[in-house]
Amino acid sequence: MPSLSKSIEEKFSKFHSQKLVVLKILEYGLRVDNGRILCNDVEVELKSLAKTCQVDTRAVKAAISNIESDRSLSKIFKNLRSTMHLGKAAPFLGLGEIVIEPYDARDYGIIYQTAEVLMKHKVSIRQAIGDDPELVSDPKLYIITDSSIPASIIPELKKSSKIKGVTIY
Repeated sequence: MPSLSKSIEEKFSKFHSQKLVVLKILEYGLRVDNGRILCNDVEVELKSLAKTCQVDTRAVKAAISNIESDRSLSKIFKNLRSTMHLGKAAPFLGLGEIVIEPYDARDYGIIYQTAEVLMKHKVSIRQAIGDDPELVSDPKLYIITDSSIPASIIPELKKSSKIKGVTIY
């Protein structure tokens, strides 16, 4: 089975506006079902998505049609779900955030090594969200913690051969 990014490239390479729509749908974790765009169970106005993508509403309709006419893409897009990302809200909730920039986001053990260091410092993980390295050019791992994160763990995390950069908020 080809990768999602390859399938999208094959299907939409000649339709730039539609490709922009498809990538935005993926970025937001929106669902395509029966000619509609949904954020979980909330319908998204096609006009709003078109405006966000700076394309005509016809491009959104065509993208939906092309997704639904492709058996494998339809299965994928029909089952996407959006999730809450606490990152920007973390400081207002008394939570910490650490952003990990890996050398290779496809490599195994990045979450494990990060969690191990946090565990040593008795920092509990509340949420972990990673960018899809197939769809994002500079993927990162976002970890939200139940408490602030001591800056002293940065050198410890950077000892890893898998971690290029660490930012604490």
